[in-house]
Amino acid sequence: MEPYKTIIEIISAVLILIAFELLNRKSLKGYSFMAIGQFLAFAICLMTDLWFLAVMHFVNFLLMVRGYYKWK
Repeated sequence: MEPYKTIIEIISAVLILIAFELLNRKSLKGYSFMAIGQFLAFAICLMTDLWFLAVMHFVNFLLMVRGYYKWK
């Protein structure tokens, strides 16, 4: 299970970095990438019992979904 966690963490980090670049370019896709990255980070934090970080990532996920629908 540990290699899968590491792979998901890396994918999450890459998606969040891509999302920051897209959001800097004022692209709507940035919200989607960020939401997916935040949700993956939320899942990893839950698996590793980092509850506070999991809640924070989930809140960020919800904010990205809200931002997407607000902009759209």
